[in-house]
Amino acid sequence: MKKHMILAAGAMVGVWSAAALAAPADDRAAEFYKGKQITVYSGYAAGGGYDIYTRLMGRYFGRFVPGNPSVIVQNRPGAGSIKLANEMTAVMPVDGSAIGIVGDVLHIKQVLGETGIRFVAGEFKWIGRMAKSDPVFVLRPDSPATTIEGIREKEVLVGVPGAGSATAQTMGVINRLLGTKFKLISGYPGSTDVRLALERGEVHGSGSVLWGVSKEWVRQNNLVVLYQVSIEKYADLPDIPRLIDLARNDDEARLLRFFGSYTDVGRSFMAPPKLSDERTMVLRAAFGRMTADPEYRAEAKRQNIDLDPMSGQDLQNLITDVTGLTGALLTKAKEVGAIKDAGEN
Repeated sequence: MKKHMILAAGAMVGVWSAAALAAPADDRAAEFYKGKQITVYSGYAAGGGYDIYTRLMGRYFGRFVPGNPSVIVQNRPGAGSIKLANEMTAVMPVDGSAIGIVGDVLHIKQVLGETGIRFVAGEFKWIGRMAKSDPVFVLRPDSPATTIEGIREKEVLVGVPGAGSATAQTMGVINRLLGTKFKLISGYPGSTDVRLALERGEVHGSGSVLWGVSKEWVRQNNLVVLYQVSIEKYADLPDIPRLIDLARNDDEARLLRFFGSYTDVGRSFMAPPKLSDERTMVLRAAFGRMTADPEYRAEAKRQNIDLDPMSGQDLQNLITDVTGLTGALLTKAKEVGAIKDAGEN
């Protein structure tokens, strides 16, 4: 009994200590933010998916930051959000008044050494994730093959929304790493056009189908779900393998986890690398309070905005982990991750 009492007391001391540490930080933050403004930057133009999350953030975030600063949203598109990521590293203020959202694949592009990138994704101070994406790969039941083993033997046509898209890159990685024969057919303006092509039989499969909003369409068309991309398995697809489950050894699993990690990064917000640890803690705590707020969640539901939050620390750990490729594994990632012309396997 005494042992349990001591452990309980120790736990309470830990809670009080954390609160004692947080209180002065909140007081200093409140003094700084009172009467000031936070700008939330989107690396994409107004009206798109990233913009929807940015504006939801803009409406609610300031309520949960000590000092209740006003929050405005500013769109700064360019080079698929690389422009904003570079600016977050080099020129944005580092006092906690600038937060940004950039493409979920930028950490992958940075590791692969894409031209024009002047940031290191793991050095950003990640504040938190609003939602992940949940793509699955689906096939028509009359496809020449409906298993990975079969697609190693027979060519399968896959519609992709642009040769340089995350879907196209992932499909290319699978071909080069696992020996499949997916033939990529691009030229479609977006994922909706790929779906129509799939329905018409122009292509056999698509890897840009979001499970949460498309599961009924998948079932109505009797489509075969070949794999799910996310690291975390979807609860209602318990028997469908994840992308990493297709790996035949540890190196393949590490590479497939790296290339599929964009789905788990999803719609995430970060601050400049030189933001202080104390101010990072304050903003992460505010983000956590926002994502738990009933009013915030109710508005997201009214607007049909998917939510699946991740804490800033967990997000930081994820990005640090998946981008930590070195040596032969990094060389292999650059080899299999190279973007090829549409139509190539």
